[in-house]
Amino acid sequence: MKVIFLDIDGVLNSEEFLKNNPNEPIDKKNVEALKKVIDKTNAAIVISSGWKLWFDDNMMPKEGYSQYLYDILCEFNIKIVDKTPDFSTDEIRANKTFSHVKAKEIIAWLNEHRSVEKYAILDDLDLENEEINEHLIRTNSHVGITEADGLSIIEKIS
Repeated sequence: MKVIFLDIDGVLNSEEFLKNNPNEPIDKKNVEALKKVIDKTNAAIVISSGWKLWFDDNMMPKEGYSQYLYDILCEFNIKIVDKTPDFSTDEIRANKTFSHVKAKEIIAWLNEHRSVEKYAILDDLDLENEEINEHLIRTNSHVGITEADGLSIIEKIS
């Protein structure tokens, strides 16, 4: 099994997009770029973003933004199969410093899913772990996922 650990902010949207589209938290152009990667790799999507807090254990949306994300992913026929465990604290959530725990969450998820052969992490942050960062495709938060990022993921997990 191949997996892409997906962050949302700075990947499926961008600072520029959010500034120009305050009522749309997801950029369809970026979702389309992700879809191309999934089509080429058959990778499963696991949410590693703080957005996972807005999804229940069956990966159904619990709140407004997560419903928006869910609907757009469905439009592109992208299914979220799971989410990483939540090791965040109130302080991490308040300050949005999820990068402090993301690597631990990804490692914990991988330890529970030994069938993963290859994986990539799509995130705009340094995940503060050398081993995990070897699998990181780091997007530019000003633009989100690019075609070059997509090619890097395909190369990493194909």
